[in-house]
Amino acid sequence: MRTRFYNPSKLEVNFAKAVKDLTPQLETKLDEGERVIGIESVHDADNPLVIFKLEDKEGDLHEVVVQIIQRPDSIVK
Repeated sequence: MRTRFYNPSKLEVNFAKAVKDLTPQLETKLDEGERVIGIESVHDADNPLVIFKLEDKEGDLHEVVVQIIQRPDSIVK
């Protein structure tokens, strides 16, 4: 079935939710003392976002933003 709506597409939203759900596994890949302290999901944006709020070993706060972009069917080979 061809995707007709991309802003956001159901696939993008489901993929963003899956990334958020994988947070415990992602956190195990961080260095010792680094941790995820919060997650914000924006599923209704043109390209869904998952924003990870992180704390490093020194207690400094950081954000890593994962943006999900599905390419139109006509571009994918």
